[in-house]
Amino acid sequence: MTNPKHLELHGLTKVYDGSVRAVDDVDLSVREGEFVTLVGPSGCGKSTTLRMLAGFVEPTEGTVEMNFTDITQAPPDKRDVGMVFQSIALFPHMSVKENIAYGMRVADKSFTESEVDERVTEMLELIEMPGYEDRMPEQLSGGQSQRVGLARALALEPEMLLLDEPLSALDEKLREHMQTELTRIQRELGVTTVFVTHNQEEAMTMSDRIVVMNDGNFEQIGTPEAVYNQPESVFVGDFMGKSNVFSGRMVRQADDFGVFDTDFGEIAAAADGFTADTSAQLLVRPENLSITRRDEAEPGAENSLHGEVGLVQLIGSVVEYEVETEYGPVTVEVQSSGTIDFERGDEVTVTFDPVDVRTFAESDDSEAPDADETVGVAS
Repeated sequence: MTNPKHLELHGLTKVYDGSVRAVDDVDLSVREGEFVTLVGPSGCGKSTTLRMLAGFVEPTEGTVEMNFTDITQAPPDKRDVGMVFQSIALFPHMSVKENIAYGMRVADKSFTESEVDERVTEMLELIEMPGYEDRMPEQLSGGQSQRVGLARALALEPEMLLLDEPLSALDEKLREHMQTELTRIQRELGVTTVFVTHNQEEAMTMSDRIVVMNDGNFEQIGTPEAVYNQPESVFVGDFMGKSNVFSGRMVRQADDFGVFDTDFGEIAAAADGFTADTSAQLLVRPENLSITRRDEAEPGAENSLHGEVGLVQLIGSVVEYEVETEYGPVTVEVQSSGTIDFERGDEVTVTFDPVDVRTFAESDDSEAPDADETVGVAS
C-alpha cells in the first residue's frame, strides 16, 4: 500500500528585493516516511526552500501543507519538525545528555525526569553512542557531534526531519560513514525527511527521490536511477554526474536512429520527436564509452572518435581517461582490473552505442557547456 501524502508544496515562491526569485513557483508531494533530497548548485534555492518548510522564511506566494493542514503561516515551534543545520552547534556547556534533552525541557509539553532519561537512552542507542551521556561536546569527534545533533532533533519525535547540508563539513571518509548512519536512522524511525545537499553522490546514495534544482526551479523529480539514467534536461544530466555533451543538428534518419552533425562530427542517437535540421544537444556518460588502441579498433562502429590519451586518473576502482580528439576532449571511464591499460600519448579510438546517447532539443536558456568545453564535470 502506498504511503499517504505527508508534505505538499503548492506554487511555493520566494522573491527577494522585489525581483530576485530565489524559489519560483514549485510544487512537490512527499509521502510519509520518504527520504527526499533537494540537490543543485550553490544559489539554486534549495536552502531557501528548506527554510520555508521550517518556518524560518515566509513565502512570497504559495502554501506549505502537512497532513493536509496549511502550515504556511505557522511559526517554527508550531510545525512539529526537527532541523539539523550544517553547523550542528551543540551547546558547549551542556553534556551530551543535556544537549539531547534540551528540546524536551523547553517544549510546551512537560516531561518527567524519568521520561527524559528514557528518551535520551533511546536516542543514544539509536545513534550507537550508549555510555556517552556525560561527555562534553569538546570530547566528541566530528561524526559523534553530528549524531548528537541528529538525536537532539529527533528526541521530540517530530513529524518531519529537515537536514540542511549536515555532512558538508566532514572529511570524505567520515562523510561516507555518516551517510550510511543517517540513512539507517531514518529508515529505522520511518520519519519523513527532506535533505539539502550540493553533493550529487550523497543525493544518489541516500534518497528515495531526488529533486534537482536550478535557478529556483525544480528541473526534475525522480528516483536516483531515473534522474541519472533518464535526465530530462542537459542541466540535469550534466549536473548529476560527469557527461560528454555535443551540440549539433539532425541531418537525416538512419535505421532506428537519427544522425546529427555535431561539433564532433556525425553522431547517431535516438531521434524521437526530432526532424531534419532540428538543433539538439547530445549527452553520453563517460562509462558508456569504450576505448581501444587505434590499430586494434574494429572498423564500422556507428559512433567513433580518434584521439590521443591526455590525462589518466585512477579513482578508486575506476580509471578515467581524457582523450584529446581533433574536435576537443572527451572523457572515458572504465572499471579498473588493477592495471592502467593506456598511457598518456597513446593513440586510441573511442566508441559508443547510439542507444546510450540522450538527445535534447536545444533551447535558448540551455545550460550546456560551450562547444570547446564539451565535458561536463559535476562539482
